Amino acid sequence: MSSINGDLTTRARIRNAALAEFAATGLNRTTIRAIAARAEVSPALVIHHFGSKDGLRAACDEHLLHWLRTENTAAFAGLQLPTRAEYMRAQTEFTTLYGYLRCVVTDGGPAADQLFDQIVDDTESFLALGEEAGTVRPSPDPRARAVISSAIGLGLLAFDEQIARHLGGKSLLDPHVLDRYIAYTLDLYTHGMLTTPITFANDPETRQEDNRERTPPTGTE
Repeated sequence: MSSINGDLTTRARIRNAALAEFAATGLNRTTIRAIAARAEVSPALVIHHFGSKDGLRAACDEHLLHWLRTENTAAFAGLQLPTRAEYMRAQTEFTTLYGYLRCVVTDGGPAADQLFDQIVDDTESFLALGEEAGTVRPSPDPRARAVISSAIGLGLLAFDEQIARHLGGKSLLDPHVLDRYIAYTLDLYTHGMLTTPITFANDPETRQEDNRERTPPTGTE
């Protein structure tokens, strides 16, 4: 598992402070002054490095996407997930990134739209990589698969506390809650849920099958 604290230049320290402040306060309520205070630098230095709050938020998005790409590329190429020890060592960093992503999703608006679009594009690439590696089944509609799987994953962030409450904790990041979540999610994506496909009355293939069943064999009355 990669770390967000591996490049602690002044610019990186400000970015990490912004990730934490956005996660704690929200995109709209966070101020340059609050980020500067958390990073222990002047507001002028924040502006010097990032130009504006929007520039800083864009840098946070790019860092989050880089982290997701690194983790997902490893997972889909070889299905390697972090061990509990690795997770616990990186929990502070992971919690900050998770909190920032949750903040973007729940705040909505153009920032959420842009990040969602980028995550969908990346997800489509990860799943294609998985197909090449033989770890993911081919799909007749790769784009729809990427959109829906991204929506499912990101949509869960809006119900973090509610999901955790039913799984025995306060947050999805509680270790025992995360264990249950990962175990069932992997089972669902690996084995599915239904024993047979669901068909619908207006499905052309279903109508054709029904017609074949009702048509008597040739030569019978």
